[in-house]
Amino acid sequence: MNTNMQKLMKISLFFRALVLIGSASMLFFLVYEYVVNDELRRAASTYFYELWDYPDANKGILLGLQLPRLVTLFVGFYWLQRLLGHFQLGQFFGNEAMRCYLWLIWLKVLDIVLKITQELATAIYHNQFFEHTRISVDLDISNITTILLMLLIVYLLKAAREIEAENKEFI
Repeated sequence: MNTNMQKLMKISLFFRALVLIGSASMLFFLVYEYVVNDELRRAASTYFYELWDYPDANKGILLGLQLPRLVTLFVGFYWLQRLLGHFQLGQFFGNEAMRCYLWLIWLKVLDIVLKITQELATAIYHNQFFEHTRISVDLDISNITTILLMLLIVYLLKAAREIEAENKEFI
């Protein structure tokens, strides 16, 4: 194995450790903020924060609205560290690495759908307590562009792998 490959494997190990440390830190921070400060800082909606501080709003419902995206986030961390684990072993173009990468793409798609659903549900719940609720959906074009680029990368990697296999057969 050449030194460049070993270097890539070490870099993958380093980033895998960072992902694991980062996800554990985020989980600790979320639990700490909720238990100690009675806050949930992952939410992005101003309606969510207004409801969180409103005494008649049910915090269980609000947590339930946040839970799917939090689960998606940590499942994404799992697949990212798994992908980096394959890279750490030098398996950059294998089926398992591609599987991990595709999981990350579909989780990104799911997160966009969940975000839209979460925003709508939070606004509808907010409307039960406040008169001036404007229901709107924020669709981030950069996320859609990122997904399309990730799909293009998968296609290019698969095509390059097939070409490499054909070249090996030819030789």
